[in-house]
Amino acid sequence: MAAYRKRKKVINVRSRRPINIDKVFFGAVAVYICVVCYMGLTSEHIAGYEVEAGTLAENHTYTGFAVRPETIYYADTSGYVSYYARAGERVSGSSLIYTIDERGETNELIQQNAQEADLSDEDYSAIRSEIRSYTEEYSDLEFADVYAFQSSIESSVMDLQNQSMLESLEEAGEDAMFSRVYAGGIGILEYYMDGYEAITADSVTEEMLDEDTYMRQDLKKDLVQADEPVYKLSTSEKWTLIVPLTEEEASQYQEDGTEYMEVEFTRDHTTAWADFSLMQVGAVTCARLDFNNSMVRFADLRYVEVEFLVDDETGLKIPNTAIVEKDFYLIPKEFLMEEGDEQGFLKEVYDENGQASAQFVNMTLYSEDEEYYYVDPRETDPVTGEEKLPIGSYLILTDSQDRFQVGMTGTLQGVYNINKGYTQFRQIKILSQNEEYTLVEEGTSYGLTVYDHIVLNGETVDEDEIIY
Repeated sequence: MAAYRKRKKVINVRSRRPINIDKVFFGAVAVYICVVCYMGLTSEHIAGYEVEAGTLAENHTYTGFAVRPETIYYADTSGYVSYYARAGERVSGSSLIYTIDERGETNELIQQNAQEADLSDEDYSAIRSEIRSYTEEYSDLEFADVYAFQSSIESSVMDLQNQSMLESLEEAGEDAMFSRVYAGGIGILEYYMDGYEAITADSVTEEMLDEDTYMRQDLKKDLVQADEPVYKLSTSEKWTLIVPLTEEEASQYQEDGTEYMEVEFTRDHTTAWADFSLMQVGAVTCARLDFNNSMVRFADLRYVEVEFLVDDETGLKIPNTAIVEKDFYLIPKEFLMEEGDEQGFLKEVYDENGQASAQFVNMTLYSEDEEYYYVDPRETDPVTGEEKLPIGSYLILTDSQDRFQVGMTGTLQGVYNINKGYTQFRQIKILSQNEEYTLVEEGTSYGLTVYDHIVLNGETVDEDEIIY
């Protein structure tokens, strides 16, 4: 008997796959991130700026043209020259400036002895100190100072060799072809000329104010001819600096009535007071600074850099990019009316029958000048939401036939305040301005206060735009 196998009937039942919550969640997050990124890339970003109090650092550094009494001295004879006094040194009639040897033999002996002279440890220490002082203040931006430093070192070495050279003079004896030349007066010694020695403050020309065209001649040489310039003396501590100004700066100093000015010399950071006045040099308005001291430190310079030590104004500091302009209606001042504690104007209105009457409209007065009040064209009635003074409206005066049609506009400068989450125009009164920031007056009506938040770039938004 065949084996009987009982077959089991298998039924396949389709079952639902469970929802993968994790995939759904992360998919939703991914979509959200994509949407946010897209909106961030395509929408215009509005950055804010917190108003702060402070000063606006202004550049009050100028380069002036120096005018001082100067006398040039010339050689009486031709010959070889040796110098004994250092540039910048105060000399008098008893100071030996140079010797001149017509044949050159005595001069050669002097120079040979001077070159063979031994410097003491103190002499070397003084030279090292001068070099160290220069290297500590060296700047690549002021490379021209290298030449002034070179000249200073050479003068210092020459000064230290003076004693040996003077001893050589005694050995030279009283040669008729050899002579000593003493200072022709009292003053500060310099070995250069530039053609401006006879210039006075009143004879300065516009071309002289341009340092780029300046040239000077070194008077030091081994061999001179008779009647050639050899040295010059600055003979008085009274000197003048002519400083070019902008028209705005000149107007401000004139308005302030400035009579004295404290300056800092950028060369050595010393300060001095000067009599201050304004003068015209060609088409340029200049400050004239008259000093009674400090000339000795700048006798080697024709152009001197100074900083005016003036107090900068204080106020609220805002970026220039935040400033915008807004149009306002200009309303003649005689049309202003008062009703209780409110200020406004009488507007001519008509009823259903075309009968004219006067309606008082209170308005916010943002600003004013000698003739007009500035009112916001967009100011609306809080009840009806309609503009209070639509363009073309007529204003009237009581007991008068005068009428004024609204429409003339003027502009005010301001910024958009965003303290309340939307943009509100706030007017500003500018005190001063530079390339990046503006200093505005604090406490003006409908203006700014410290810690207000404003739109950094005012041109990117409109008034009453929601920010948050």
